[in-house]
Amino acid sequence: MKRILIFVLMLTGMFWQQDLCAQKATYQSVFIYNFTKYIKWPAEFADNKIQIAVLGNSDVFTSLHEMAEKKSHSAGIQLNVVKINSLDELSNCHVLFIPDRQSNKLDEVNEKTQGKNILIVTEKNGMAAQGAVINFIEEGGKLKFELNQEQAEKRGLKVSGSLISLAKIV
Repeated sequence: MKRILIFVLMLTGMFWQQDLCAQKATYQSVFIYNFTKYIKWPAEFADNKIQIAVLGNSDVFTSLHEMAEKKSHSAGIQLNVVKINSLDELSNCHVLFIPDRQSNKLDEVNEKTQGKNILIVTEKNGMAAQGAVINFIEEGGKLKFELNQEQAEKRGLKVSGSLISLAKIV
């Protein structure tokens, strides 16, 4: 009986953990979606379509993909969400989300995208200081984000004052 109770508790904990991960991915997707409203890309890179690439497997891809199908962008911009498994597949995207599991590729991403107008978003502590433009962090149990303004400027991205006021500047 005791073993069954322990097994049930373990299963409950696993489902609870999976639910928390899915919830976090949903929140991150909403943030990323809204980032596209408060960041301006150079005119030659803006064509009423925003492509968001997710590197590797992540619940954020599923959540963003569902969101892109259901919501229309406030400025009439069409969102397209793609999953890429390799940096060789990276082309013409406006936003690149690098999940925690792929964060070791940030240096390579920065090399391959140097001088390109790509908003790089990560979710591992310290990534904004290492070259991401935006990095998700948790403070006091709340999802927040860091902004590396220098990286945004290097990439030709104009970040609105509203977004800057919400960010933790790195």
